[in-house]
Amino acid sequence: MSDHQVSNSSPIQHFVMFWLKPQLTKAERENFKNFFEHLRASKYVKTLSYGLAANTPIRPVTDNSFTYSLTVTFNNMEDHNAYQEDPVHLAAIEKFSANWYRVVVHDTVIS
Repeated sequence: MSDHQVSNSSPIQHFVMFWLKPQLTKAERENFKNFFEHLRASKYVKTLSYGLAANTPIRPVTDNSFTYSLTVTFNNMEDHNAYQEDPVHLAAIEKFSANWYRVVVHDTVIS
């Protein structure tokens, strides 16, 4: 846990990596994009982008082991926290969580 003092009015970047189950079919993997599109409906989302891991050159600092990543920005910490309990967010997780076996989240205060 960080001991940094952060203003509640600072924008937040929510970066999420998803590792999809290897047994999913190509169609199921393609359908997973709908998870991200469902999240767009949340009133707390300022911006949303997603994509597959890039096949960039292997380097000690690069991790391309995930399947998809998602980047969402929020206007402030209050919106970020409300999004965590937003029925839109929770319904999307309920509908699509059977597709992944690992998720990692990094939240950042945008300067």
